[in-house]
Amino acid sequence: MAFAPGEIVQLKSGSPALTIVAVDGEMVEVVWFAEEVAEFRAQKIPAIALDALEIEDFDLDEDEEEDEEEGAH
Repeated sequence: MAFAPGEIVQLKSGSPALTIVAVDGEMVEVVWFAEEVAEFRAQKIPAIALDALEIEDFDLDEDEEEDEEEGAH
């Protein structure tokens, strides 16, 4: 699968949402915000290890958490 800068992906084995910043052949450079240390991280990863992540999928998780919190009050 061909990726382009700006796309949101995640590891096929699971990971936080990653944003593609560069593509170099079969390698993809991604960035993400590591909340546990409150800083941005960057890494080059083989494109074969990534799946596209739809924005709706990512936003859905946040909406579900908000709904659960509202129901708890």
